[in-house]
Amino acid sequence: MSANFPLNSLKGRLAEHLVQDLFAQNGYNVFNYGLERTHPFLSKELRNNYHTTSKALRFMPDFVVQSSLTGDLFYMEVKFRAGGCFKFEDSFRDYPYKNAWFVIVSPEKIQCMHYKRLAAGYEITAETRYHLSSVRSFHLNKESIAEYEGYARQVFEGFKKP
Repeated sequence: MSANFPLNSLKGRLAEHLVQDLFAQNGYNVFNYGLERTHPFLSKELRNNYHTTSKALRFMPDFVVQSSLTGDLFYMEVKFRAGGCFKFEDSFRDYPYKNAWFVIVSPEKIQCMHYKRLAAGYEITAETRYHLSSVRSFHLNKESIAEYEGYARQVFEGFKKP
């Protein structure tokens, strides 16, 4: 594989697509919101720009999802983590979307935590069980979540090194 091939970016996009489709299949309207998807050239141009507006644009959540049951809107940030671990590091100290949900996709499961808990020092690990089905704000079918966790296993299994 070429050293220039953006494998981590591809894994992230696959994780985003799984989560996007999971919510859509559960009756949510899903709106692409992230800068990488809507304006990839601008995303690259702003990568090392630390102006306030540039940082806010770079940190735009991946999606806005809207419940068809309640009309509620949610910011959604999706991250792929091979080991299933995610915690806030320095890069998220200035994260401007305090109402965002972080969905962490790993080859084993899909977990979710709100910005406020992450900012308070909580973290997602391979052992934690922050399932999407336990988020009261979301009305996701448990069987559907299990189905998409199966898809994640299938998709990301192919990336494991022999």
